[in-house]
Amino acid sequence: MLVGRELERDELGRLLDDARKGNSGTLVLRGPAGIGKSALLADVVQRAEPDVRVLRAVGVEGEVELPFAALHQLLLPLMPYVTRLPEPQAAALHGALGLATSFADPFLVALAVLTLLSDASEDVPLLLVVDDAHWLDAATADALTFVARRMERESAALVFAVREGSRPFPAPGLRTLRVAPLTQREASDLLARHLPQAAPTVRERLLREADGNPLALMELPTTLRPEHVDGSAPLPEHLPLSERLHQIFRHRALSLPADHHRVLLLAAAESAGDLGTVLGAAGDTEAAMEVLSAAASQGLVHLDQQQVRFRHPLVRSALYQGAPLTDRRAAHLALADAVGRQDDRYVWHAAAAAVGTDDTVAELLAALAERTRRTGGVATATQMLCRAAALASDRRRRARWLVDAAECAWTAARTSEAEALLDRAETLTDDPALRARAARMRGAITHASSDPAVACRMLLDGARLVGESDPELAGELLVMAARSAWVAGAPARLTEIGDLIGRLHPGAADSGDGATAGDADGPAPANDDRAATAHRFSRHFHYLGSLAPGSRATAHPCPPDVPATRMSWLSPVHPRPWIWPPVFLPYLTGTTEEMLDAHQRTVDELRKVGAVGALPMSLAPLVALQLVTGQWPAAVSHAGEALTLADDTGQLGAASHLRAMLAWAAAARGDGDRCRALAEESLTLSVPRRITSAIALARWALGLQALAEGQPDRAARLLGEVAAPGAPAEHFMVGWLVLPDLVEAAVRAGEPAQARAALHRFEERAAPAHLPHLRAMWLRCRALLASSEDADDLFTEALEAPHPSTFDTGRTHLLYGEWLRRNRRIKSARDHLHQAETYLRMLGARPWVELARQELRAAGDRAPDQPAPEPSAEAGRLTSRELEIARLAAQGMSNRDIAARLFLSPRTVGYHLYKLFPKLGITSRIQLHGKSFS
Repeated sequence: MLVGRELERDELGRLLDDARKGNSGTLVLRGPAGIGKSALLADVVQRAEPDVRVLRAVGVEGEVELPFAALHQLLLPLMPYVTRLPEPQAAALHGALGLATSFADPFLVALAVLTLLSDASEDVPLLLVVDDAHWLDAATADALTFVARRMERESAALVFAVREGSRPFPAPGLRTLRVAPLTQREASDLLARHLPQAAPTVRERLLREADGNPLALMELPTTLRPEHVDGSAPLPEHLPLSERLHQIFRHRALSLPADHHRVLLLAAAESAGDLGTVLGAAGDTEAAMEVLSAAASQGLVHLDQQQVRFRHPLVRSALYQGAPLTDRRAAHLALADAVGRQDDRYVWHAAAAAVGTDDTVAELLAALAERTRRTGGVATATQMLCRAAALASDRRRRARWLVDAAECAWTAARTSEAEALLDRAETLTDDPALRARAARMRGAITHASSDPAVACRMLLDGARLVGESDPELAGELLVMAARSAWVAGAPARLTEIGDLIGRLHPGAADSGDGATAGDADGPAPANDDRAATAHRFSRHFHYLGSLAPGSRATAHPCPPDVPATRMSWLSPVHPRPWIWPPVFLPYLTGTTEEMLDAHQRTVDELRKVGAVGALPMSLAPLVALQLVTGQWPAAVSHAGEALTLADDTGQLGAASHLRAMLAWAAAARGDGDRCRALAEESLTLSVPRRITSAIALARWALGLQALAEGQPDRAARLLGEVAAPGAPAEHFMVGWLVLPDLVEAAVRAGEPAQARAALHRFEERAAPAHLPHLRAMWLRCRALLASSEDADDLFTEALEAPHPSTFDTGRTHLLYGEWLRRNRRIKSARDHLHQAETYLRMLGARPWVELARQELRAAGDRAPDQPAPEPSAEAGRLTSRELEIARLAAQGMSNRDIAARLFLSPRTVGYHLYKLFPKLGITSRIQLHGKSFS
């Protein structure tokens, strides 16, 4: 029975009641060792049974290096449900649990856990309790926090207990409750129940020493002799609490006979707790069993026919850390012999026993790290590679393994650790290839989380190191540098990169259509393929550099004529999104349709293979293209999905761009509050890191919002910050795209001089004759500034030119209708204004629809407003997640298929469908079939 803890018990009780009602919830209990977290877990388990199924796992310090070890504990009772999982999820989960050799992709494993819990909770509510979560292996911790953040309508409660001051257990976004010390009265009541015979002075001393820690109150008296308890002898001198508990646990182990210590040390060194391994290492099985049985009777361990588990992690820690080094080595060597060379644990124990350098063990450990890395255990692989580096006698191999470890740490989102490992590696070697690999890693880290201009310099420095010796690595570094330069708004760097990448294969000639040499007579050699790709990249980077204001390039530069479907970096077989061209380039080169298809195919392929980490950087350019081509519902849906993943994986660059693009979509639809909130969030991320392209996109969104709200003066100021040379948010390429909006804002604000200057810059850099997608907007801008004699023809010509999107078509009709009304050509004005209203209403562009209605009323039109739009336009009422679910359901996908696609549980999908039906005015799923949401 618990003493006190009313607040904690109430919180856990509410969590349990929610699970019984079909809802989900998570609570992280944090507190120092012994504060009562485990007792609270035991209490909630007792209250859960029998109508709630309890799943338990305990983090074990010795299993921290074993991927998915704790997950195996937790899910073992649910294995019959695995047969219901989609095949990719089932394969990943089997690989994680060691039931198959398939790749255990971390995100697919996490999704499988989510689906498994959703399925199981349909039969009976679930309570998952995870004690000592700070000792969870990284793979299990990532999977469970992933699940906790996505549980919505599952009948499941998840409770973690985490010891403060121990190994970190980050749980962003999860509700946390700190378990406080007992009050003086509560502690006194607990001690009176546990030690009623204690003298008053002894009780007072124990209460003072325990300071409200229940475990200390329970454990400290066990160290006292009877004469201490009854007050007939003075109490011994004490240690600080954390040290005291450590000494208590070790003292209880040392109270056993000396010949028992070796067996207990073997149990402490065997991280898996496998009883057979411990007995095999001990040699004398019967004698070892007697030792373990005695330890169990003393309360040190729990013993069954398969495992030996220490009652508390501090017991194991105290035993292992308190043993001499020679004894620990002997224990690991005995355990290595017991498991045999065929078992991966052999390598672990051999590495733990090694002293000084041991190249043989180092090679074995590095090979094990590579296998572990392939199965998704990147955090564990990091530790293995660090240990391999420590055992290596050769400085170059040590540096190589440290760089490998840094790459694993970065993949596991441990940025600080990755940077520290690179620091160590760089002090060990001057080898150009290794230093270039380190530069690639530093550049990637800096690009994702900091200043892209700094990242660009790092990547360029790395490319120069291997430009002659390793052109392939140099090329990858240069392409990464180009992306950083584009994000940083540094066109001069792009020109420099174009020169450098062209020199990697000086004899390469472009094959014209993007195919590699040798297409007529068979496949081209790999070297020719890389050379042609490098040449295409070089041309693209030179073209981007020529777009900058003040560029020395020939006036009206032409974009490279390379069909998107043949671009090697968009290969659907092995997509490499980190070397894709900048997001708006296809829009400017007139290849939007091909690139949209290519991007969509690539995103589908990444989803198929479970490459969730690559999805934010893959979806971001797709979102950009969908926005500028008027596919707003699909863009918002994809952006919402990508933003969740970007936030989860710490990809701040993608997160800032996605927020800015969502802000632009909100502005176009007239949702001013959402636009401003998203833009400010984007600027909060991008301004300190000088992510210039995201800054420009956010300012563009705010300018468009001001234009939508009838504030052209403010709109012209905001858009001018993006377009004008030297302005605060200037970006050489985004600034080019905002110029048509800037011209319109300046004209509406009565600033024709500013509008003409903007148009001049647009004409100087855009070369509309070479860019058909921009021609309509260019003609529209000229019409806004033309005399009455020329404006009519220019508006007509603009409407005849192809528009990139329905939004632009509607706005051209709107501006032409306004002009016609002002020039008293009422009938023609009404025709164009009605067309404008139709186009803009289909998109849900409410501010522009209302402006068209105002103009129609001013033109004497008395027609009633158009009826409510079809569901494709009503989709604007849906959240991004609801929209994506509706779109997939309309394609005939089942809840389970949708869940696998969106990394949700099937029950959560059903919950969102239930919520979106009323918004769309429908009552059943079948009414979604055939509807368009893109």
